[in-house]
Amino acid sequence: MIRTLMFVVTMAVTFLQACGASAPPPTYAGTARHRYELGQAALADEDYLEAVKHFTFVKNKFAYSKYAALAEIGVADSYFAQKKYIESIDAFRTFMQSRPNHERVPYAMWRIGVAHHEQVPGDFFLFPPSHEKDLGSTKDALRSLRQFTTRFPKDPNVKDAEGRIRACRDKLAEHEMYVAGFYLRSDRPRSAQGRLETVVRDFEDVPNRWREAAWLLVQTHVSLAKKAPDEAATHRAAALAVAKQLAAKGGASEEAADARAFVANRGG
Repeated sequence: MIRTLMFVVTMAVTFLQACGASAPPPTYAGTARHRYELGQAALADEDYLEAVKHFTFVKNKFAYSKYAALAEIGVADSYFAQKKYIESIDAFRTFMQSRPNHERVPYAMWRIGVAHHEQVPGDFFLFPPSHEKDLGSTKDALRSLRQFTTRFPKDPNVKDAEGRIRACRDKLAEHEMYVAGFYLRSDRPRSAQGRLETVVRDFEDVPNRWREAAWLLVQTHVSLAKKAPDEAATHRAAALAVAKQLAAKGGASEEAADARAFVANRGG
C-alpha cells in the first residue's frame, strides 16, 4: 500500500513538471521588497550602479509599495556614497517634496546638510587655505543643518549636525578674520573695523575667534583715533566699550587680560 502511494505521488510530481507547473507567482509587495533588498546589498558592497538599478526599478515599477519611498532614499544614498553630492541633494529634495510627511524626511534633511558640508573646501598644503576659498557650500551647509536641528531637535542625528554647525561657524568667523587681517596689513583700518565688528557681534559662539576679533577691534579703534582726530573721542569710547566686553566675557584668556589692563589704564 505504501509503495503504491509513493508511486502515485511520484507520478503526479513528474506529470506536473512535464506540464510546466511552477510555484505560485511572487506577490507585488514581495517582489518590491526583494528588489529593494538587492539594492541595499549592492549599496553595502559598494556596487553603486547595481544599487541604483535596483532602487530605480522599485520606485518606477512599484510606485504604490512602501518600498518605492525607501528606494528613493536608496538612490540618494548611492549618489552620496559616490561623493556625487549635487545629485544626492537633488534626490533627497525630490523625496522630501513628494513625500513631506514620510518618516524618513528627518534623515533626508540631515543628509542634505551633510552633503553640503562635505563640499566645504578643506585645507591642503599645495592650495590656498580654506578661508580664502568660496564659502557658498559652508553657508548652504549651515542653513540646511540649522533647519534640520530646528525642525527635528530630538532626532538621533542632531548631535552630528550640531558638530558640523560649529565647524561651519568657525569657518565663517575664520574668513572674516582673514579679510580683516588683510585690511590691517594694507593699512585700511576702517575696512578692517567692519569685519571685526561682524565677528564680535555675530560669532560669540566661536570663542577663540571672538576674543581675537574683540582685541583687534580695540586696537583698530585706537589706531583710528590717531588717524582721525575729529573722530578720536568716538573711537576711544568704542575701544573702551569693546575692551570692557572682552574683559567680562573673555575668561582667563590672554586677550581678556590685555583688555582688563586697557580698561584700567583708561580709568574705565
